[in-house]
Amino acid sequence: MKRTFTALTFIFLSMVIAAAAMAQDGALVKLTSEVLREVVTVDESGTKITQLVPATSAMPGEVLTFTINYINEGDGEATDIVLTNPIPEHMVYQGGSAEREGVTTTYSADGGGTYGLRESLTVTGDDGRKRKAIPSDFTHIRWQLIDPVPAGGSGRVSFKASVK
Repeated sequence: MKRTFTALTFIFLSMVIAAAAMAQDGALVKLTSEVLREVVTVDESGTKITQLVPATSAMPGEVLTFTINYINEGDGEATDIVLTNPIPEHMVYQGGSAEREGVTTTYSADGGGTYGLRESLTVTGDDGRKRKAIPSDFTHIRWQLIDPVPAGGSGRVSFKASVK
């Protein structure tokens, strides 16, 4: 049986972002989120064009991109910005897709209770033994921006996940 997830589901899940922007005087960091899917079209000359468009539905196996956009709308520098996004339960994280320059990326495999570098995470397997966590074990992704965001500055972080 094929399952289709509606845009409403994606919008709701993408808005469940736990974000903390510890800003200095005059900083105001605004966040927006998007869930996007790749659409490939062919133009008149036969050239394939790949675009990211808002996900209105998705089928099992399809890969979606979850994006958090941030902008400092204040007049001061924003520092210590940490963005955390849960990986929806019906999705499987695509390993390596959250890594970015300028941020420290950490992961949780226990529902957001603890975070660590992906290579340091462990989980308890079905056999009761500890093992190294793999991308499908990850439940949350956290990005800590290394550099301050100046007034008017902006950026984005994202990850890819496939529909179970």
